Amino acid sequence: MSKSQQYPDIADILAQKARGRRERASLSFAQKLAILDKLRKDAGPIVEARQARAWVAEEHAPQALGRHPVSKLRRKKQHKV
Repeated sequence: MSKSQQYPDIADILAQKARGRRERASLSFAQKLAILDKLRKDAGPIVEARQARAWVAEEHAPQALGRHPVSKLRRKKQHKV
């Protein structure tokens, strides 16, 4: 016999989300843009760190595969010939 799983009541969470959507919908376009600018500023260090990790991983990938690193410009020139 299997027990039926009891899920927690999330009605209060859903109500808060709905309240937040209504509040954001009532803002002017300029206020919404200001919020986006603040989010971009706050997320800036996270985005920069992710880009740095991707850049490092990209540089090490050819060596891990046993190939010599070749610049993107060089690869484009090689394919044109």
